[in-house]
This record gives sequence, structure tokens and C-alpha cells, in this order.
Amino acid sequence: MRKSSDILLLYWLFTIVVSLVILHTDFATRYTLSATYSAVLMVRYTMLALTFVLFSVELVPRKMSEYVLAEDDDDDDDMTSASRFGVQALVEDANIFSRLAFSWMSPLLKLSQSKQITENDLSEIPSDITPVNISEIFDSHWQFEIDNCEKRAPSLIRALWKTVGVRYILGGVLKLIFDMLVTMKPLLLSQLLGFAASLATESPQPMSYGYFYAGCMLIGQGVQSLVFQQYLQVCTDTGAGIKSSLTTTIYKKVIRLSNEARQEYTTGKITTLFSVDVERVGGVTDFAHVVWSGPLQIVVATGLLYNTLGWSVFAGIVIMLLSIPLNRRITT
Repeated sequence: MRKSSDILLLYWLFTIVVSLVILHTDFATRYTLSATYSAVLMVRYTMLALTFVLFSVELVPRKMSEYVLAEDDDDDDDMTSASRFGVQALVEDANIFSRLAFSWMSPLLKLSQSKQITENDLSEIPSDITPVNISEIFDSHWQFEIDNCEKRAPSLIRALWKTVGVRYILGGVLKLIFDMLVTMKPLLLSQLLGFAASLATESPQPMSYGYFYAGCMLIGQGVQSLVFQQYLQVCTDTGAGIKSSLTTTIYKKVIRLSNEARQEYTTGKITTLFSVDVERVGGVTDFAHVVWSGPLQIVVATGLLYNTLGWSVFAGIVIMLLSIPLNRRITT
């Protein structure tokens, strides 16, 4: 069976939402419509039902006939991941909603209920971050840096950026969206409290305002959780790509070392490159976005506090800054 199309899923979902809005408007303004209102309404109901059916059909996940659920047979430990899950990674066969909710892991979680998970039970990793594919991309960029060494010094950072830069930017976009959603919560809460306070006055706000603020807070919290998990996933994939690139490159270099170079680079130094240095470089992606996200959150939070408390907020900021060296002196 084919894989669900993300574009079609989003299109049908958008069509369903728009159709519901149109039907709600028709009901709200039906007294202004002509005698053909019933026929128009019937056509729109039919279109909505057809759209929902198409969306449901497209949403059906790909059937993994290759997947075998182990029960009581212990001899299947020798089964390879390709025969259990198929050649591709599970996440590559998942649609957009499955990737957002991580439901593509359900077969593996279901398998864990009947047996202890081993390496043979794991599916392949996504093809775009496999060591074979990503090391080839990195090698081409690094070779370009070496070939142009006369114009500029070779840069490992530039080669890594060309290799995983797009994925790193995607993580930054997700982090920005997450920070925006975090900032919106106190603003929506302030509006909701203002709505609740207006109910005790002579001119209360419409009840629809309260439903709108509460609904936005609920939806925003759900979207915030989804965005943050996707941000962590993208950062993890970026770090894995960097580690695979550097590890493969170092290994290729090690097997070509001369006897003199082997005396200089001992087994301990090479092991340190693999186990420590590569891990540190790859681990940078987990918190690198904090470099710009942290100051941005501080500025936004300060602006919101200033809008609420006025100039007195800076007194608290000064005290907080003065307490940093004091706490360091106390702890040391």
C-alpha cells in the first residue's frame, strides 16, 4: 500500500475546517437567504461528507505486512530489522499526523509488550541521517574546503553547516514558534481575567470572548507541546548527523595513517576523538539555540513586566544581576 500524502492530508483537513465555517455562517444568516437555501445546504453537507471520507481514506496508515509480532517464539531474535519492519525506517512511512504524535512508534511499543526489545527489533534510521548518506555529503563539502584552501583556510564549521544547516535552521524556526507560544499564554490569561472582571460591570463583554480566550489557551498549549517535541527531535537528528559525519571521517583517516603518524596518534587519542570530542561537537545542537533564544525571552519578559509594573521592574532586574556574582562567591 502507498504512503499517505502529507499535502493531501493538510488540504482535506483545511477543506473540512472551511466547510464547517461556511455551514456555521449559513445557519447564522439563513433568514437572509432565498428559497434555494435548502438545496444549497444539502450540497454543502454532501461536499463536507465527501471531503471527510477522502480525508479518512488518505489518513489510513501504510500497512506494514513485513512486520511480525513476536509472541512466544524466542528463535526470532535473529530476525533482522529489514525483515521485521521493512527496508525503510518507520518514520519515513508515517504521515504528518503520525510524525507529530510519534504514533509511528506504536509497532515497536506493541512488540515490547510481548518480548524484551533487542537491536534486531529496531527499524532502520531515517535515510537522510544514515552514516553512509550523510558522510558522503559531508565529504563532498569538506573536499570543497580543501580544494579551495588557497583562497581561504578550510573550515570544519562551514562544512558541517552545509551538511546539516537546513535542519539546524528548521530547529531554530520551531524554537522561535515555541517561544512565541510561551509568550502568548500570559497575554491570553490577562485578556481572560479582563473578561471575567467585565462580567461584574454594567457592560460585560460577550460570552464569545471568554470562549475564544479559553479556546486559544487550550489550543496554544497543545500546539506548544507538539512544537517543542518536534524541536527536540530535529535537534537530536541534527546532532546525530554531525556525529555520523565526523565519526566516519575520522575512521577513514585513521585507516590511512602511516606508521609515523600512528606513533603520534595513539589508540588512546583516537578513542578520545570518537568518544569525547565528537560527542561534544554533536551535543552542541541540543542547546545552541539558547544563545539567541535566551536573550530574546529575557527582552520579551522584561517588556511584558514593564507594561504591567512600570519602571519598578528594573529594580528587580538589577537585584537579580547583582545576585549572580554573590551566589558564585557563596558557592565557591
